Amino acid sequence: MNTHSSNPLGRIKSAALTLTLLAAAALAQNPIPQIVGPANPDAVPPGGPDFTLSVYGANFVPGAVVNWNYQPRTTTFISAHEIQAQVLSTDIAKNTAGYISVTNPAPGGGNSSASWAQVEVHDPISKILVNSPVSYDFGFWALAAADFTHQGILDLMGEFFGLSFDQNMGNGTFQTTSTLGGDYAETTPFVYGDFNGDGNLDVAFDDGGANTVDIRHMSVWLGNGEGGFSAGPILTDNSDGLGQAVTGDLNQDGKLDLITKGQNDIMTVFLGNGDGSFTQAAGYPYSLLADEMLLGDFNGDGKLDLVLVGGGLNGPGITFRFMQGNGDGTFQPLQEVASFPGAYGCIGGAFVAQGGTQISDFNGDGKLDLAFCTASQIGVMLGNGDGTFQSPTFYTTDSIGGRQFTFAVGDINSDGKPDLLVSEYQDYKHPQLVVLLGNGDGTFQSPRVVGIPLVPLPELGITVGDLNSDGLLDFIFQSGLGMDVFSQK
Repeated sequence: MNTHSSNPLGRIKSAALTLTLLAAAALAQNPIPQIVGPANPDAVPPGGPDFTLSVYGANFVPGAVVNWNYQPRTTTFISAHEIQAQVLSTDIAKNTAGYISVTNPAPGGGNSSASWAQVEVHDPISKILVNSPVSYDFGFWALAAADFTHQGILDLMGEFFGLSFDQNMGNGTFQTTSTLGGDYAETTPFVYGDFNGDGNLDVAFDDGGANTVDIRHMSVWLGNGEGGFSAGPILTDNSDGLGQAVTGDLNQDGKLDLITKGQNDIMTVFLGNGDGSFTQAAGYPYSLLADEMLLGDFNGDGKLDLVLVGGGLNGPGITFRFMQGNGDGTFQPLQEVASFPGAYGCIGGAFVAQGGTQISDFNGDGKLDLAFCTASQIGVMLGNGDGTFQSPTFYTTDSIGGRQFTFAVGDINSDGKPDLLVSEYQDYKHPQLVVLLGNGDGTFQSPRVVGIPLVPLPELGITVGDLNSDGLLDFIFQSGLGMDVFSQK
């Protein structure tokens, strides 16, 4: 008996469907991976054996590779949220810092250009000692550290009457090599990433000109990988205006996208075209007092989500709202996940690149946690891995309750556990660094004061990273006079 169809039209339709599916598969693009939070462990002693490094984030695919200082390491795909790499004993033979990136395979794919992690290679220390700071007329309101020059060390991009690039000379000192964006609206954070797919880091920032209230333009400047930048496309929003921005591959097509927070209660998604330009897509209403946008995979599905932090600076009450990402550039409706009526934020809030809220993994379970500041405390909320959070534990940091502190997250004693670094003020002439050492289970020890030389003005933010690759965390205080770079002894 002939079992084949005798219907020619049916065979034609079946063939057409097969060709359509094959074409769709051929056009499928792998996403750009994103690292969110610290790698685990984020510090190891030198001279040890090979070890397994867990890297968390979003948009990981089978075949993704973890790089240690741009050198690929054998990698195991666990999920779109987690991958594991075998770090070699030769990588950690001496005190150093491993610059961690992730590469997804073609088609599409590429490097985690908008994000990175570091692994400190150093024995744990019991006493924190810092050198006298090196000061620069640079940084001010906004500062970000990333490897713009492919050397495995952290360079700096920050405010200097516009936006300026300072290259790391290899020893934790910096030299200005490029000045760009003279109309950069400095109180709104800029973002970096490879927006045109050439393998080099670019930057995008609000271009305010004489108007820094209702910003309508965002400038993209394209990097050459050697510290130089050239003006690229202009992104315009005539409906709402621009503001704070975050970046990631929201629709998983292998091109970085943007989300901007405008002045008229609308967040706008701009999908990347892969050449440094963007196309305006979906818009979402948000609360008038939404001060911060946080991008990460908060529910463990490997897709980028949003957490909005509202209020606390302009009036009493801090609220956290979760927006689940669909992986196609759209988001689910807002869900309130935490609220603290009557609370005020600290001085960080909406005005510095680091913000008043930090993402980390304080208990090492691979789920994203949050730390946020009130007028005199830091609250730590452990993530449940589904977009919700446990009730916070509060730690008092500002003894005078005057909202005169900012904070950052980093492993300052190289024991593999994230710590809290706080710039606290007894008065404007006597700032101090306060450290709350992490226990690795999501709790922190009592604050301890670290002696530092006099810093002339209150900080506008703290940037952390191993700037000189000695295996110890360094930190930068931003102020109205520029920045002060502190390295550990």
